[in-house]
Amino acid sequence: MGAALVLLCLSPTLAATSAAAAETAGCTRSGCTGKDPIVMGCDADAQVIEQINQGNDIELKLVWSPACQATWAKVSVNPLYQQPVYAALWQTPTLGGFAAPRPTPSITTSNPSGVSPMGDWKMTSKACWNSRNDNWEPEPLLYEEGGKVIPTALINGDCTDWI
Repeated sequence: MGAALVLLCLSPTLAATSAAAAETAGCTRSGCTGKDPIVMGCDADAQVIEQINQGNDIELKLVWSPACQATWAKVSVNPLYQQPVYAALWQTPTLGGFAAPRPTPSITTSNPSGVSPMGDWKMTSKACWNSRNDNWEPEPLLYEEGGKVIPTALINGDCTDWI
């Protein structure tokens, strides 16, 4: 009974927070595509959908904003980590098609964190990082060349699940 009462009392606060975030959102859904989530105010109500870590060196998050109805990738790297790190939000159209990356700015020891441009949450999304380049998908479903499937081993990197 006490927990229900606390939840009931918090409901107006949660609704007010969501309403405030919606008012500060500078875009929604496909209108957010390619835009910076911080500049557009979409980080005000940001929620982490999934997070993966590589030890204490790399933290990658797939993030979404209910107010903006958009997703993005957020990466933080230990400044002492010596490997290059590239991160991106990967998306495929709802009705199918090729996955396309929306990379974060360059991650370096002097710039150890970044966010990718946003994408519409209605598209299938995942966040990935790797040490090769900003267009490399470390966990593809498959690669094809000349009509033949080419097996690829996981090169350094990782991805969240597709959502």
